[in-house]
Amino acid sequence: MDYSESDREFWEEELADFVPQRVFDAHCHLFDGADMRPDAPATTRSYADLETLRAWGRLMFPGRRMNFLLLGMPKVGIDVEKHTDMLAAQVALDPSSRANRLVTPSCNISRIEEDIKRAGFIGLKPYRVFSSTGDTDYCRIHEFLTHEQMELANDRGLWVTMHLSRPGGCADEENLADLEEYTTRRYPRIKWILAHCARSFTYWPIREAIDRLRDMPNIWYDLSAVTTMPPFLTLFREEDLKRIFYGSDGVDSAFFHGKYVPFGRYWYQVEPDEAHFSFAHTDARPVLCIYEQIMAMKQAAEIAELSRDDIEGIFWRNAIEAFQIEPSDEIAGA
Repeated sequence: MDYSESDREFWEEELADFVPQRVFDAHCHLFDGADMRPDAPATTRSYADLETLRAWGRLMFPGRRMNFLLLGMPKVGIDVEKHTDMLAAQVALDPSSRANRLVTPSCNISRIEEDIKRAGFIGLKPYRVFSSTGDTDYCRIHEFLTHEQMELANDRGLWVTMHLSRPGGCADEENLADLEEYTTRRYPRIKWILAHCARSFTYWPIREAIDRLRDMPNIWYDLSAVTTMPPFLTLFREEDLKRIFYGSDGVDSAFFHGKYVPFGRYWYQVEPDEAHFSFAHTDARPVLCIYEQIMAMKQAAEIAELSRDDIEGIFWRNAIEAFQIEPSDEIAGA
């Protein structure tokens, strides 16, 4: 685990007074390379089980109670059933955490339903890389989360953590039209978590879409892996704060030194050490991406004049209430 002195200083000076004593991470992933099929493409994804998340928590958020919504890992070539068994075994170790089952268009509906009954999964985790069209950039929701799967989710009132596809993310007209149809008419019992501020890594998508998203029922947002302040400010000022969950996208997508940098409406993951930055004129060094995210949240919260109670809600209470669970006494930094 790469936790630096700069990280420690940044936590103590900038974030320790902002992050509550409880944290519910509503977007994080477990992964075991043994779950990949023999013919799968090579991956550098890090091994991560529940203890890995807890160990990172002890480093990053000392003294905080932590629980998680564990999401299936959407990697091409993964053995979904084997991975599902691993996820079920891990979430069973923490009564106050929950999990969403990984689904692809080829998943058997009966097997999904069996896993929900057996392991208590509260939702589904689809992803665009499994699009039935083969187009991972322009696919619509039903092309990587089938209508049959949505019918099951609707029947059971499941959560769906959705990383929207298409270039405009939540501002895309077809995405908005689909969500309006699904939330108000076709699948009114599905509870949607739109990941990454409804996939707003820059200021633009959520600013364009907020007036329509705000009027849709059963829409929530997780804040994971967004490291620029404007999307948070839009949500904090213009959405119902109870519909917002903290999330990290840990491990690999958030616990590195760097951030997701916007360039107009485009964004890119930048890791200064790998880019060989010169670090001229300062002794400071890059901090963890998750700290960049939380700093942006803090700045937006200050401008939006959120109360301490609002911040507590975003970091843990909204999720605890929505998922109908009690936080455990697990203390990350004990």
